[in-house]
Amino acid sequence: MSVDSPIDAKNNPNSAYAFGSYLGTGVYRAAEQNATVVSIPLTFDLQKEKDSRTWLRIPLSFGFFDYLARDLTEGELPSSVGTMTVTPGVEHHWQGSENTRMEAYFDLGFGTNFDTNDNVAIFASGVSSLYDFTFAGEESVWVSRLHFAGYSERIGTLTDQFAVLQSGVDIGLSPRWQWWNIQVQPRIFAIGYWYFNELNFSSNAEEDTLVSGSYEVGATLAFSKPLGGDLLGVDRIGLSYRTGDGLNIWRLVFSFPI
Repeated sequence: MSVDSPIDAKNNPNSAYAFGSYLGTGVYRAAEQNATVVSIPLTFDLQKEKDSRTWLRIPLSFGFFDYLARDLTEGELPSSVGTMTVTPGVEHHWQGSENTRMEAYFDLGFGTNFDTNDNVAIFASGVSSLYDFTFAGEESVWVSRLHFAGYSERIGTLTDQFAVLQSGVDIGLSPRWQWWNIQVQPRIFAIGYWYFNELNFSSNAEEDTLVSGSYEVGATLAFSKPLGGDLLGVDRIGLSYRTGDGLNIWRLVFSFPI
């Protein structure tokens, strides 16, 4: 994973963990510290019908300061939790047309930095369309999403925000195999990101990287049912590479990547 963070982490160091549930699991840098952020997408069904579904989302995100992936491979575990965010919200999916599915969500939660005792209010919303099609005989999907997230350190004041339009395709490949009682299928994907306000990717270099757009390609293994059951909902495992405007990031994938 990269130690870059797609927010202005120097001026707004709380952004590295406040947006953790939306930026995804990774290693970010803020306030001269590396922070490994791990996101856990907890979900609970509220309503489920043939053409629509509504559920409660409770994404949990934990940050560990100065703890990198190589520490885990060397058998070292983090000594303490540095940050935590909880952003409960409601998500609704419905069938827009025969081949088009629609999604919308709204979240409102909080985050805390145990190292500095800072607390923030977090809110986010988004809308998506997913168009199902067949490519080389395999089920594929073209996805377009509009996301907005912001957080506030003081009532009535917006400390930091980001908005992004992303569009991409996820294509299934022919080989499949059985792992215990789960069917596994390899899939490839490509995504383009366009930011409404330039994002400042802070890094160890003297110059930060201002990013107005980027592109990502990757591959995943898709499972016919989630690992860890519906509670954890890990339905993919994969790896991707993201680049654009001087940005270079490797990302681990534990869910639908687009």
